[in-house]
Amino acid sequence: MEPIVVFVATYDTKGVESDYIKKRVEAYGASCLTIDVGVGGKPTAVPDVSLADLCLGTQYDVDKIHAMPRGDAVAVSSDLVQKYVKKLFEAGRCAAVIGIGGAGGTQICTQTMRSLPIGLPKLMMSTLAAGNMRWYVEDSDISMFPSITDVAGINCITQMVFDRFAAEAAKAAQWYAERYALHAQRMADTSVPRIGQTMYGTTTKGVTRAREELERRGYETLVFHASGAGGRAMESLVRRGVIHGVLDMTIAEIGAHLVGGLHDAGPGRLDAMVETGVPYVLVPGAADTIVLPPLNDLPDKFRHGRVLNKHNPTMTTMRTNVEENLQIGEFIVRKLKNAKGPVKVFIPRGGLSSIDKPGDVFYMPEANEALFETLKAGFKGTRVEVIEDGRHLYDPGFGEDAAALIDSMMKAAR
Repeated sequence: MEPIVVFVATYDTKGVESDYIKKRVEAYGASCLTIDVGVGGKPTAVPDVSLADLCLGTQYDVDKIHAMPRGDAVAVSSDLVQKYVKKLFEAGRCAAVIGIGGAGGTQICTQTMRSLPIGLPKLMMSTLAAGNMRWYVEDSDISMFPSITDVAGINCITQMVFDRFAAEAAKAAQWYAERYALHAQRMADTSVPRIGQTMYGTTTKGVTRAREELERRGYETLVFHASGAGGRAMESLVRRGVIHGVLDMTIAEIGAHLVGGLHDAGPGRLDAMVETGVPYVLVPGAADTIVLPPLNDLPDKFRHGRVLNKHNPTMTTMRTNVEENLQIGEFIVRKLKNAKGPVKVFIPRGGLSSIDKPGDVFYMPEANEALFETLKAGFKGTRVEVIEDGRHLYDPGFGEDAAALIDSMMKAAR
């Protein structure tokens, strides 16, 4: 494959800067195809693919887009370039996608990037790169590149930043063109079964014991931080067939979605396992935890009457209560009772995280009991088996037994 960098930019405001970056990409040994997605007026330089080119064969033209409210115009431009770049990728004419922009440009460029497979290099230079990137990155492998100054003009700072950005883009495209096929072949290889796992800092010991036992049994393990994006990424790989079974030992993303935490994986958490029928073991690790902002930035509704823990200077964790654990249990039952494949729930009655034990900050047995009873009652009479164990998630042997459970299900499925 030729190392072609597809460069998406708003040429109405950043044409001169885009042309500079294009020339630097080419100087570093890659081809560069520029695409104009600007919706605010005439381009300030000449792109390889114009907004008019993106409109060909659609209901839109440039004048219609310019006449729209800005938000609507950005949405249309985002959809048009996403479809255009997808065709380039499918034709083998895209070895990397890069973009530059502020708020509008970042939205347009990253929508296209998120639609492309993991592994294809995606570099987004953004004025927003130091802020909350979850809406732009989601569960993709986009690399956010801070622009430092605004993307406006060529000066001693932007020249250095643009040049480094171009060098990284060119090298990434060369890597993809030369090496990615080898990695893709490995991901497509089903001769070694793969297990997806989820983990937090407060579930690490139990998950690690399970991982090491699975690897001893011949599995390749893929461990995901249950950060919202992590759970979505795992489920995306389940749908792609890269992951063949799941040992889900950290489910805080469900509580985050229901209660309002930072690590919200959205309403679709668990759906991939339900739909694909891969063997699935759920251990309700970290169901005791909701991740929130630093103590000084907590929403008012969480400031009073709650058990809070300073996890680190940038993160507070909050203990789930009885009502919230009822909701978590109901969510799990509602999803998993419709699973196509084998599902087991493995409950560590001794505690759900490193700080959920007698004398520690998250010890609240009545909240755990609400979760456990909801799961047992909800799955009664269904195909889902609930197994109770008296040990804590961290107790020696619990993680190994969780691994043995998913191993037995994998073997039965094969």
